[in-house]
Formats: sequence, C-alpha cells, structure tokens
Amino acid sequence: MQQTHRTQIYLPADLRREIDRDRREEKESLAQYLRKAAEERLARRKRRRADLKRLANDFIGSSKMSRKEANQWIDEIREDRRLSDERLDKRWDEALKKGSKKK
Repeated sequence: MQQTHRTQIYLPADLRREIDRDRREEKESLAQYLRKAAEERLARRKRRRADLKRLANDFIGSSKMSRKEANQWIDEIREDRRLSDERLDKRWDEALKKGSKKK
C-alpha cells in the first residue's frame, strides 16, 4: 500500500450531503469516495493532455505552419480547453446547488 497523508478539507453542507448520499449508494467511505473523485479528475486531465498532444502532433505533421505558428495555435487550443473546463465546472456547481435547493 502506498504511503498516505492525512488531509483535512472543508465542504459546503449541501455538497457534503450530496457526496454522502452518493457514497452510501456506492457503499464507499468518505475517504474512498474523495480519493476516487480526485483520481478520476486527474486521469481525465491526463487523457485530455494526451489527446491534445496527439492532435497537435498530427496537425503539425501535416501542416505548412512554422514551428512558432504551430506553438501559438497549440497555446490557443489549450486556453480554449481551460476556459471550457472552467465553464463546465461552474455549470456543474450551479446544477448541484439547484439540485440541493429542490430537496
């Protein structure tokens, strides 16, 4: 087993209720649930980076762009992806808040 570190976090009450409900259905402890959520988020980010790198390599290999132009294009895609992720996270948070208010 890997070495673990104790971590304390504060969660809004409505988020904690949603997590507790979900983890009970999955029969997971809070620690297991949060570790799994963190691992899934990191894996998703790793896949996105790999996909972006693969796309950039495919594009650069078939492009007449200079290296500088290609790097600028890659930076623009990365910024668009970051903004898209931030919007998705914001919409998710808003949906959770709306869902908890209905209950």
